[in-house]
This record gives sequence, structure tokens and C-alpha cells, in this order.
Amino acid sequence: MSLSAVCFSLMALCVKWVTRDLPPFEIVFFRSFFGLLWVLPLIFCSKTSLWGVEHGKLIARGISGCLALLLHFYTIAKLELGTAIMLNYTAPIFAVIFAVCFLHERPSLSLYGLIFLSFVGVILLNANYNVSWKPEVWLALLSSVFAAIAYVSIRTIRQRESPLTVIFYFTLISTIGSLFFIKNWKWPNMSGWIWIAGVVIFSFYGQLWMTTAYRRAPTYMVTPFQYLHPVLSFGYGWLLWGDKITWQIAIGVFLIVLSGSLISYFETKQKKHLSVPATPHN
Repeated sequence: MSLSAVCFSLMALCVKWVTRDLPPFEIVFFRSFFGLLWVLPLIFCSKTSLWGVEHGKLIARGISGCLALLLHFYTIAKLELGTAIMLNYTAPIFAVIFAVCFLHERPSLSLYGLIFLSFVGVILLNANYNVSWKPEVWLALLSSVFAAIAYVSIRTIRQRESPLTVIFYFTLISTIGSLFFIKNWKWPNMSGWIWIAGVVIFSFYGQLWMTTAYRRAPTYMVTPFQYLHPVLSFGYGWLLWGDKITWQIAIGVFLIVLSGSLISYFETKQKKHLSVPATPHN
């Protein structure tokens, strides 16, 4: 998970750097298109179903993931790097809320308290933007909302569909969808292609190692290490762009990391409890 976090932070750094010359939606297109080319041979070699069974849910997951990615790359280009990444990491909080509303899950009172704590962290994180906040901040939060919808939709289809099929829908829809947001196409120069290659490669290995971590260890054990991603992003922003790290931002990051890690722990604990068969009464 630590290697995954490093890769995702380097991917965000590449996005931030290349969007100085190229539109962020164009980066989404290249990331999705090359990701699609990457996953198709894996599907054919493993003889996995390309179109799957639950088409409606797969399409919904692909659309929500596409919108999340478009907004995420856009806000990386417009906001300070660490802030854009940290706001995106509120997605697990929204995922809990959606699970309550649509999957009829019943979290404990402690989880509601952690959700509130996380939003206090968001407020502190954006204290330097004054009370009104910047529109990009709201778009970053909207990105995490769409990401949460994607997470929740995966939970409803993961037993019947291969992860490769889910990735195929996501990359296909994102490739097509991103084209509708590109107004003025601009071909990358040589250095631009290098940064785009970094986006594609680091995102692939970040996803690969994150999946491996979740398969080999309990969720609550590895989840805290994924927050190395926003911490590193704050460091990149401070070193390369002189982004300020105030005490409000530091406390906000701590609250979001703490609440996100504890939510992961309590959710895993609840799933283990529900998975234990009830002892029959004699």
C-alpha cells in the first residue's frame, strides 16, 4: 500500500506538471485511452467476459468514475496539489453515507461522529480560502462524491463481475466521455508525452499494488498507509511550488486521515461480525 501511495502521488505530480501546457481533460483522455489498451490484452488472455452480466451497474460505475476522474484532474490543475488530493480522500466518508441511503446499512454512532470529524477537517483544510471558498474546492468535493458512488456500485457487483471487466467499462467510458469536455485539442510535445507516460504507468502500478494490498491483508491494516499519498502531495507542493502548510491545514489533514482510517477499521470489523454464522440455539 505504501508503494501504491507513492505511485499515486507521482501520478498526481505528473498531472499537475503537464497541465501547465495541456488541458486537464485531455490528460484524462490519454490516461483512459492507454489504460484501455492496457486492459484489453489482459481480458483476452485471461478469457474474462468483456461486457459482463450486470450492464446497467457497470455503465453507472463507469460514468461515475469518469466524472470523478475529470473533476479530480481539473482540480489538481487549479488547486494546490496537496489540497486537491486531500479533498479527494473524503470519498470514503461519502461512501458510508451512500451505503446508508441506498444499501440500507446501519453504521454505529461512532461512524457518524467520524464523518462529522472528517468534515471538520475539510473546513480546516480550506481555512485559507475564506468562508466563501473557491469553486474548485466544491468541485474537488464533488469529485469525491462521484468516486464514492463508484465505490458503492462496485460493492453491489463485485461478486459477479471480474475486476478487469469493471476496469474495461471505466476506461472505455472515460475515453469517450472525456472527448466531450475537450474544447481545443493540443498535441503534447516530447516532454508532454513523457509526463503523460508517467500518469499512465504510475496509475497502473498504483492500482495494481493497492489491489494486491487489499487481497493480502485486512482493510483496516493497510488503509492508513494509502494516506501517504496526500501527505507526499503536500510535500511536492511545498518543495516545487512553495505551497504553504499552515497549522489549520496540518490539523485538517490529521482529522481526515484519522477519521478515514477509523472508518475503515470499524467497517471491516462490522463485516467480520456479519460474516460469522450465527450459533443455533439448542
